[in-house]
Amino acid sequence: MKNIDKIEKLKKSFEKNKNLIADALYKDLGKNFEESRLTEYYPVMSEFDYFIKNLEKWSEPEKIRSFFNFIGCGTVLQPEPYGKVLIISPWNYPFNLTFLPLIGAIAAGNEVVLKPSEYSKNSSDIIKKIIEDSALEDIEVVLGDLEETKKILDSKFDYIFFTGSSKVGKEIYLKAAENLTPVTLELGGKSPVIIEDEHCLDEAVEKIIWGKFFNRGQTCIAPDYIYLPKGTSEKFVELARAYIRKNGDVGGKIINDIHFDRLNKLLENQNIIYQNGKIDEDSKDKGVFPFTITLNPKDTDPILEEEIFGPILPLIEYESLDKVYWDLRGKPSPLALYIFRSEKGNISTRGIKAGGVCINGTMLQILDRKVPFGGIGNSGLGQYHGKYSFDTFTHYKPIFEGSSLKISTINRVINLILSKIKK
Repeated sequence: MKNIDKIEKLKKSFEKNKNLIADALYKDLGKNFEESRLTEYYPVMSEFDYFIKNLEKWSEPEKIRSFFNFIGCGTVLQPEPYGKVLIISPWNYPFNLTFLPLIGAIAAGNEVVLKPSEYSKNSSDIIKKIIEDSALEDIEVVLGDLEETKKILDSKFDYIFFTGSSKVGKEIYLKAAENLTPVTLELGGKSPVIIEDEHCLDEAVEKIIWGKFFNRGQTCIAPDYIYLPKGTSEKFVELARAYIRKNGDVGGKIINDIHFDRLNKLLENQNIIYQNGKIDEDSKDKGVFPFTITLNPKDTDPILEEEIFGPILPLIEYESLDKVYWDLRGKPSPLALYIFRSEKGNISTRGIKAGGVCINGTMLQILDRKVPFGGIGNSGLGQYHGKYSFDTFTHYKPIFEGSSLKISTINRVINLILSKIKK
């Protein structure tokens, strides 16, 4: 079966199960129908269509133009699959972050072992059903807990693709090194927001809260903490409260009690200046952690050292913008960097490395399928989305074909060409 046929079969199965997808997302994460469609279903369907439209062109061998053509030689880049691929996907966007890399791996011609998260159990069950309904023998879905994942990693793979925490990513990287297996690591980290001047505060607050609200803050590129000019935190809270009052509380829930308790612990000894609800047993049972804003935590507090991954937003007031940029250049590279400034057309990041940057907005940097998505340094290794997914799971093998000329003649022609290039 051609790879494009496999993609079409997988798409039909995914589309057929769209109502079960929405049900599973509601059970696991409390996502409403609109958010499920917007963040999980439509992005995957769009990726299917993009691959179906372009896969034939991407799969063609590419003839390389070079000086070798003058002596009857030539090189072709032949796209080939790596072989057997392991994809380990997370619980926060279980369908989006499973199927986007899976589409790339299958389109490139690989066999795939797929390990979805045990935390989003209902979604993982539907992922397995979608694969079974597609009847594709090239995909094996393995369900289970952490011990099952460890067993899988003891097997040899030709490529490993992991989405999750930096801590687990480092462990997988070490495991892959035992067999020199190439990897893509889509991790996270502390994605900062810099509000450069108070003149753009109104615009910034609305977009920051909107980005933080998705999936109740359980998003790898969610705004993690905010730098804002000294004396503007009160206005920030006022604008945030007005936005929440107008748009209502965010839907969704924290994935489990472990993460709920982790978030609650992050608030110990913090200066809470806004909270739109209570933290009690009732809210814990429902998984509803209230949206919380804190002010000026210490650099050594866990809330500024760990990825928050929830609806908590620390504000840090600064006196010197130059010092903010200086300090951030010394921190681990984030998956996303957000900057709000009044000066339009200024795309400077002042030397801060990041997986991606969004100026005067949040979350939007990942939407264009022609743009790669991935981290750098502590936030990840490798890129995907669109053609970048195909490239990630493809080895481009150069094939050189020589000419019938004698080696002495070839040497003379090469020397002649190189001498002209030097001049």
